[in-house]
Amino acid sequence: MRNIKIAYWVITLCTLTGFAISAFNEIAHSPETFIKTTEMLGYPAYFLTLLGVAKIIGILVLLVPRYYRLKEWAYAGLTIDCIAAFWSELAVGNPMAGIKAVVVFAFVMLSYFLLLRMEKGLNKSAESGPMAAGTHPQAG
Repeated sequence: MRNIKIAYWVITLCTLTGFAISAFNEIAHSPETFIKTTEMLGYPAYFLTLLGVAKIIGILVLLVPRYYRLKEWAYAGLTIDCIAAFWSELAVGNPMAGIKAVVVFAFVMLSYFLLLRMEKGLNKSAESGPMAAGTHPQAG
């Protein structure tokens, strides 16, 4: 369980650092991000701010302990972001740039599966503890 927890946090922090840098560039409308998103991909400028804020919210949710259902929504949002980034690059004829989105997606999925393993381990230990036999708050 300890190894899974360490792996989860290493992978998750690496992933979230990438999303945080991306979010900062989108919110600050950094020239490189602004030109790529508005001119090359054809998205409106306000879309950058929307993406940046959504990523910050997702990052915060994943850093807060517990709230597994909310974390699943955050992972869904990050997954949609990766898929949209990949598809956008393909749509403008730049498939090599889409590879970055696939790699980030792999990190998001690995982080999510490690979270599921940790949650499963926590539920097992709780079931064998004093609240066993259906009295666990998440049981039923």
